[in-house]
Amino acid sequence: MKKLTAVLLLTVATVTTFSPVLAAVSDTIAVIGTGRVGGALGPRFAELGHTVVYGSRTPEADRVQRLVARTGTDASAASQFEAAQQADLIMLAVPWDATEEVIKNLGNLDGKIIMDATNALDMADDGMLEVSVDTSAGELIQSWAPGAFVVKTFNNVNDTIMADPAGIDGPVTVPLAGNNLEAKKRVQEIVTAMGFHSVNAGPIRMARVLEGMVVLKLAPMFEGRHDERWEYYFRPHPQTSDVEPPAR
Repeated sequence: MKKLTAVLLLTVATVTTFSPVLAAVSDTIAVIGTGRVGGALGPRFAELGHTVVYGSRTPEADRVQRLVARTGTDASAASQFEAAQQADLIMLAVPWDATEEVIKNLGNLDGKIIMDATNALDMADDGMLEVSVDTSAGELIQSWAPGAFVVKTFNNVNDTIMADPAGIDGPVTVPLAGNNLEAKKRVQEIVTAMGFHSVNAGPIRMARVLEGMVVLKLAPMFEGRHDERWEYYFRPHPQTSDVEPPAR
């Protein structure tokens, strides 16, 4: 197994083309990480009326300050710890290899919602991607922050699509997985306001499936079939009243 050094936090794509809707509730969102993913999501959150604070190892760096300026007048940058402590929601947008250390350095996260966009992936011997952990990144993050509400989201969305939804023709689905229903509802409000179709995919253990979806999604790219790339869209099932639940 070869170690994959590229940041594979978001890797699929998705969005409808209608304009963003201002959030019904304005939160302070700490975007932990100022790379491609954080740099795409932070300005989008600000467009919805949220206050964005970037958590960075080097908050005074020119690159970070340019991102703050691009995000808007209410945006700021601080250490990762300071950003997390003042936030209602945390957007985790760091490389998987750094995630455990980052989580443990954020301080007390009890009661906070962590939006997890990471994917625990490696390069396999055949040159394709594979999941690198026995469970999932989402489940491990929940175990490292047991008092927080981890919601798997955005892990199957390409950062360029996050920044410019008009690049996609038609809806794309962002599934959510997490153990707390209210936390998922709050994240779903944000995701939907950004122009995505979203579904509740179940508890955090379903992150195993969602992270595996990234492996499947990127197969054409890793085989050089760039003209065959595709996006996820879960078509709603027709509502019927006579459907019985599966027997247990």
